[in-house]
Amino acid sequence: MIPDRLKAALKGEGSAAFVTQGPDGPHLVATWNSYLDVLDADTLVFPAGGYRKTEENLRSGSPVQMIVGGHDPAGIGFRLTGRAALEVDTPNHQRVKQRFPWARAAVVFRVGSVEQVLGK
Repeated sequence: MIPDRLKAALKGEGSAAFVTQGPDGPHLVATWNSYLDVLDADTLVFPAGGYRKTEENLRSGSPVQMIVGGHDPAGIGFRLTGRAALEVDTPNHQRVKQRFPWARAAVVFRVGSVEQVLGK
């Protein structure tokens, strides 16, 4: 599910926007490409410092979208759609805390679809 072109884009630094839906409308947070860890063919994990509203929206069943841009090749971008949850005191959380001791939780994003929206 997570194509090699997306994995290559994640190797270069850039921002990644993560959107959930709540009762007040869309809620947007962001992270860095270098914070995203590909766990398997369709799962990304990354640290959550704050993300309180995101967590609330996810607990209410919100689907998620993420936009990731990269430089390999120049100007490539992807829209990822799926489901996510915040995990605390799990192996995923411990994995994230090894790199980011400040992470209060791990965002575990199960990617359902990937669409390339920029680049060739």
